[in-house]
This record gives sequence, structure tokens and C-alpha cells, in this order.
Amino acid sequence: WPDSGALFMFPTSGGGGSMSPYVLVCTTIIYALVLSQCCILMNVYVRPGLLRLLLMIPLISLHLTLPPVMVDRNENVITLAIMSALISWWCSFKLIAFAWDRGAITQAIRLKYPTIAIAMLLVLPVTPVFQQRDVEDTRSKNSQKTSSQATVTSYAWRFITKIALLLATVHAITAYQLPDIVAHFLMAWGLYALLGGLMDGLSCVCLLVDGRVKLVPHFDQPYLSESLEIFWAKRWNRFAAGQLRSIVFDPLIDNCAVAPPDANDRVARFRRRQRAGLFRVAVATICTFAMSGIMHELVFYHLTGAISSGAGWFLFFSLNGVLVLVERAMWSRTAWYTNLPSYVRVAFTLALEVYVAELFFFKPVIQAGLDVAVIESVKETAASFVLV
Repeated sequence: WPDSGALFMFPTSGGGGSMSPYVLVCTTIIYALVLSQCCILMNVYVRPGLLRLLLMIPLISLHLTLPPVMVDRNENVITLAIMSALISWWCSFKLIAFAWDRGAITQAIRLKYPTIAIAMLLVLPVTPVFQQRDVEDTRSKNSQKTSSQATVTSYAWRFITKIALLLATVHAITAYQLPDIVAHFLMAWGLYALLGGLMDGLSCVCLLVDGRVKLVPHFDQPYLSESLEIFWAKRWNRFAAGQLRSIVFDPLIDNCAVAPPDANDRVARFRRRQRAGLFRVAVATICTFAMSGIMHELVFYHLTGAISSGAGWFLFFSLNGVLVLVERAMWSRTAWYTNLPSYVRVAFTLALEVYVAELFFFKPVIQAGLDVAVIESVKETAASFVLV
């Protein structure tokens, strides 16, 4: 008889096994649908706060350990990284935010989004614009269809361009003998292309399922950032920034885990930040970047079985928090810097970011062999599509 487990697992060089892509996707979809229904029921019967968080802890604990069980690290490092980020980090953060009556899941349930839409918000890295959806509901069906097609086309085009950029950077890194600083600069571009392509592709899926949803772009030309604060808060991986803001920055500024009634009011949030004072804002900023470092270390652990050497990834993000505070102080007291041409500030910001990444981010990647594993995974995936 054939091995009945072959449908669900296939062998790897490490002796373990991964779920087949089909089973992995189906399992994730079913789990997301069940989890979304649980959140809807919990919103009715359990008040936001400690009790709701305690009920979420078993699920969050499962999320933190699940990706390496589903995907073998010796087989496809990119797939494992995706599952680690989607499940262990972002889905867990969304559940914590929901327990505190914050975040996209809370708003979607209040606006009576269908279960499938809430399920997508739980497992996909998308940030909806809820006000836009309400406006769309008042339009004609033809107008909705046209708008949806235009948005899907836009995200599909972004996906294609970023994949092309990823392939170009991989080719340049592997085909030429480049100085380390140049190779790492290209790695940064490759990381941007990989993350951006992944998120744009998943956004297409979300929009194809429900075209009325309007999404916030994940990246907003980070290579044009004139400061580190703009880079991290407004241009680089805005989805992750929003998740960190919901469960770290905003609760510290509000001095309360559970969201106040006007939590989604931008003007109210700005006023609370002003009242919080410089010290609390500084503490909230450092804690937000430190939490980002912790979650990146978790992803690194899933990929390699150990934290980054010298906790380099944690130090990279924590140091960026310190640099953002230094930058704020410099901007408030040094008029000459703010008067510099924008291209000078952009060049300085990117050079500083690449230099810090050179010290703390790329070194652990190279020591663990993740750069080679990712490049080989990209090549294999590209070759499989060419063969098809």
C-alpha cells in the first residue's frame, strides 16, 4: 500500500517533513474561518480586557510554536518565514489587539463584516480602510466592480514589478563579485522586493474575495525617506508598524491596555500623545522598536533553531528606536538639518540605515547561511515556474 502520509507530508533533507502546499493552505483557511467565528462570538459574550486576553493565551501559545511544525526549515526557508510572520507574529498581535478592543478585527466586527472577510484580516497582512468600505457600499454594483478591478490590477502590477526586482537583485548578487557593502545594499533591495511582492500578492487575493475592501499600501517608496522616523512609521512595512502601534505604542500612550472610546479618532490620538509628555512618548517608542526586535528574533529562531548571533536583530531594531529619538531631538533643535535639500536628507537616512544593518542585521543572516538559503529558494521557485 502507498504511504498514506505522503498526501500530507513529504520528506526533506533534514529527516522531517512539511505539510504539502495544498494541505497547508486548506488548513490555514479552515483555521482562519473558525477563529473569526470565535472572535465574533467572543465580542458578544466577553468584555474587552483581562478575561478576553486570558482566553486568547492558548491560541497565541499555539501560534508561537506552530510554523516549524507545519514547514520544515530545511525545505523552503521562505515558506517558513512567511508562516512565522503571518501566524506567530501578526495573527497573534491581532488577537491581543482584539482582546484590548483595538485593531482591525475589532473594527471589522463592529461594522458587521462577513466571517470570510474577518478571516482574511486575521491571517493576511492587510490593513483595511474601513471608512472607504462604507462609501463603496453606497455605490452601484457596476461602479464597485470597476473600482475593484482597477485596485486588483494595481496590486497585481506592483507584485509583478517587485518580483522582477527580486530576481534582478538575486542575479546581481550571485553573478558578480561585489564588495560587501554593495551586496548588502542589494540585499536590502531584495528584502524590500520580497516582502512587498508577498504582501501585494496576498492583497490581490483579499481583493478578489471581497472587492469592496480598500487597503492601505504596505510600502510607500521607503527609498525616499527623509528621516528614520518617516522610514519606519510611514514608508517601510506599514502593516507591521500598525500592528506594533496597536498593542505597544498606543496602550503605553493611553496608559491603559483597553482602548478608550475614541481610540480610532486621529485627532483624539494626537491629543493624547501631546498630553502624554516627551518621556512617555520616548518610552513607548523604545518599547515598540524593542518588541519588533523580539518578534524578528522569533522569526529568526524558527528559521535557524537559534536566535541571531549576539541578538543582532533585536539590537538592530532597538538601536533604531534610540536613533529615532535622537533624530527627533536633533530636528527640534537644529534648524540647519531641516533646511538641507531633501535629496541630502534621503541619502543620509539610507546610508545610516544600511550602516546599522551592516553591523547588526546582515551579519547574523550571513553567519546562519540564511542569505544563501533564501537565494536558492528564490532560484528554485523561479525555475519551477519557468518549467511549468
